[in-house]
Amino acid sequence: MNYLKIMHGLKITALMLLTVGLSACTNLRIMENWPQALPPQRHFLSIYQEDTENQTYQSDVEYLTWVIRFYQGWELMSIGWNDIVDSMMLDLDAAQAEQMDENLQMLGVLISAEWAKDNRVRVMDSAMLSLWGSVMQADFSPQFRLNAVELITADVSELLSGELFAEQISDQRYIDALGLSLGF
Repeated sequence: MNYLKIMHGLKITALMLLTVGLSACTNLRIMENWPQALPPQRHFLSIYQEDTENQTYQSDVEYLTWVIRFYQGWELMSIGWNDIVDSMMLDLDAAQAEQMDENLQMLGVLISAEWAKDNRVRVMDSAMLSLWGSVMQADFSPQFRLNAVELITADVSELLSGELFAEQISDQRYIDALGLSLGF
């Protein structure tokens, strides 16, 4: 009987050590192998370090993991920001492409830095990301895409400054502002 208890205890200890070891590998991978296609890690670490409320709920590695997921997608959200940017850049002339790229890079940094925070702290949720992605791709005319990105950037800035509230972000807001049809 004691032998079984000892073996059970050893199995639990081994499992805990394995979990800690895997976690350490993941932490190291995220901190040292930052994807080249993303804005600099130091930018996000700076934002993380400034938000003491978020630090009570989330580690820096968890935060950075969500930033990566925003840009690259993941199992539950297969389309990441980089995929959206690629689709938004199609068939633009040189001037439009330059403006769109600049706007999308800034917008991606604004959204990801906030969305990656713990749910109890952030002012943007995944439903907003989905809505904004749908709005940006609702009409593929170049001018529509530029207008959509400009409006979403203004909304994101106002959300972050507290001038706009999450409850105001809705399909109807973009239908009215951009002339979209219902069910876009």
